[in-house]
Amino acid sequence: MALIFILWALPLVHGPAPAHCRFQPVDQRWEGTCGPLFGHNPSLMLRPARSISTGVWRRGEPPVAVWAGEMTDSGYPSAAIEVEVHARGTGVIRTEFGWFPVSRFTRAGGTVRFDVDTSREVLPSEVDREIVQRAAALLSSTTTWNREDTRECVPSATTWSIYCALERATIEKAGAFHHRRPALEVVRTIVDERTTGRPYRHRLMEYNNDPSTRLQDVQSLFAEALRRIGR
Repeated sequence: MALIFILWALPLVHGPAPAHCRFQPVDQRWEGTCGPLFGHNPSLMLRPARSISTGVWRRGEPPVAVWAGEMTDSGYPSAAIEVEVHARGTGVIRTEFGWFPVSRFTRAGGTVRFDVDTSREVLPSEVDREIVQRAAALLSSTTTWNREDTRECVPSATTWSIYCALERATIEKAGAFHHRRPALEVVRTIVDERTTGRPYRHRLMEYNNDPSTRLQDVQSLFAEALRRIGR
């Protein structure tokens, strides 16, 4: 199982758009690179997959192809990636830095090629809206709000933090969880704006646990996220 990047230790630097990725077959996998990505020069490995393991991106448009693998850079743990391809070679790559648009995907003569635009993350979908709505419903009362988040979310829980409410809602609405999907990124952005100058290391956890955060702040957080998603 691929390990997770320690995100607080890595600069979230978006590279030029688009990055041109090229992969060649090696045994039963494809190995390649996209050049500089996220301030690093990682190597990537992909294999064809039967389905996406980290949840539905949007409704009514299943991918025509799915690839899964990992991104590895010297000195850092490997991190899982998934690429879903839709009509006309467009799609999305899911990474530990976010979900980014894919274009010009081709597989010809054994070579796989595609472009990644790391200058912008993909927009939230109707599934992301449903996730935020469900998370808001889970945290509609102080009796269901866990004020001592550890980011360890158990299926049997009857109280939730902001992070765990979003995780539970994502599993319910998308079928599986990825902590960088657009719904969570929108919420993180709003937390960043609200907490400028606070030395948070894990934004959702520490905003949730901050003694100054009130339930009405949590509800307004989700309301603002829904406004920005705009569906």
